[in-house]
Amino acid sequence: SASPIEIMVKENDTPKRYEIAEELAEDMRQYAFLENVEIDRPVHTIEYKLTLNRDLIRRLAINPSDIARTLRASLEGTILYEFRGPDETVYTRLTIVTEAKDDINKIFDIPIENRGQYLVPLRDLVNIEKTAKPDSIIRDELKRSTTIYGDIKPKSKKTPLEIADYFEKNVFPLFKEQYPTSIIEFRGEVKDTRESGGDFNLAIIMAVALIYIILALLFDSLIKPLIIMVAIPFGVTGIILAFWAHGIKMYGFFAVIGALGLAGVVVNDSIIMLSKLDVSFDMTRPLAERDAQISAIAKTRLRAVVLTTLTTVAAIFPTAYGWAGYDSMLAQMMLALSWGLLFATAVTLVIIPCLYSFYKGAQYRMQ
Repeated sequence: SASPIEIMVKENDTPKRYEIAEELAEDMRQYAFLENVEIDRPVHTIEYKLTLNRDLIRRLAINPSDIARTLRASLEGTILYEFRGPDETVYTRLTIVTEAKDDINKIFDIPIENRGQYLVPLRDLVNIEKTAKPDSIIRDELKRSTTIYGDIKPKSKKTPLEIADYFEKNVFPLFKEQYPTSIIEFRGEVKDTRESGGDFNLAIIMAVALIYIILALLFDSLIKPLIIMVAIPFGVTGIILAFWAHGIKMYGFFAVIGALGLAGVVVNDSIIMLSKLDVSFDMTRPLAERDAQISAIAKTRLRAVVLTTLTTVAAIFPTAYGWAGYDSMLAQMMLALSWGLLFATAVTLVIIPCLYSFYKGAQYRMQ
């Protein structure tokens, strides 16, 4: 959004809403990490509200509809007839001359005829109230609202969520106590980030669950998918270490997408390793031979695992580091994929054989 901090005040009482907005804006200006605090105010235009003087209209025998027709004809004109041409229709309007309607007072001097053909000035027949009305009314959940915007100072090292947390804990409770009927809440970037965070939590759960279900069906086991999926947390660890090493302290939307994608990619090496172990490992051999057998099988899969990882990383490294053109959003996603996969692969070559050996040993002792 245009400003990282957006606070919406919802209150149908307009003077009270503006009062709350002014006080809140002042608190935001006093906050050390915010600048350019502004209140979104609609443009007010002059408006004349006319109400009929019914007693006088009745006494003078004037038809109220004649007043409405006279006003409409004076301001926008009354259509007398129309010409239908081949391309468009031309309307002929009856109205007053332009010089007679450049001032509202001239409009009020227009006479209205009564049934006795007596002319009465319009200003004598109506009560005129001059007001200033907003050009637009913004509502949210059926309540009128006003938004306050603020920018974060460049060197503050504060995130919108940290600032929102401070205001919700230290400022908003005071306003809610003083104005119980009003609603004050964060919108814009803060709201979108929180909603996307909840969506990401659901996406992570669904991704892990689907990966587990697919692996359980393929291997016909409930334990082997868990061994394979051990690589996922190590891949996330690799992302954290890579971002820390590159000085990235704030991750973006695409970085989380990259982490979600990594969960599906990083299990490939584990599948390659465990599939070979599952086919070639013989649990009936003595302990020393079993250890040697595990080591030999792992070595045979070393080339396949390393080649699978390196070809994938080689394809995404140019985008991660911008060798053929830099994109700040895609760079974080590719950085998460590449370094998470490298770290998880290095761990997979050691952890997966060990866990598989432990699993087969426990299974053999339970028989």
